[in-house]
Amino acid sequence: MARVLALLNPYFDKDTPQAIREIEAEDWAQALCAYPYWAIEKAARWWKSEDNADRRKRPLEGDIARRCRAEMDAINAAKIMLQSQAKHRQDDQRPQRSEAEMAEMRQRMAEAGNNVLAEMRARMGGENIA
Repeated sequence: MARVLALLNPYFDKDTPQAIREIEAEDWAQALCAYPYWAIEKAARWWKSEDNADRRKRPLEGDIARRCRAEMDAINAAKIMLQSQAKHRQDDQRPQRSEAEMAEMRQRMAEAGNNVLAEMRARMGGENIA
């Protein structure tokens, strides 16, 4: 909250009652609680910089929260990329079967299919099913 107080200091109205300031501080804390300190600091510095056309206006909680989200974009993109890479690694780590295992699996599947067909023929009175 110190960073927010430093940001807002030039805009404080000296006649604002302490109770109102405390409520405002709670609003700011609620709006920014999801962001790390470094993102809040960068957002506050950006607000006061020449890169911000609105720098002479008093920022609202949402202004700084929006900029915190922008500061977090690189982190979030990296997180998504790492999650995607982890998923691909999991897919690549599926067990690889040898040719012999694959041939045995095909044989078992063919036998199971033939058994089902034989049972169907038997139920239908031995008719030729092709």
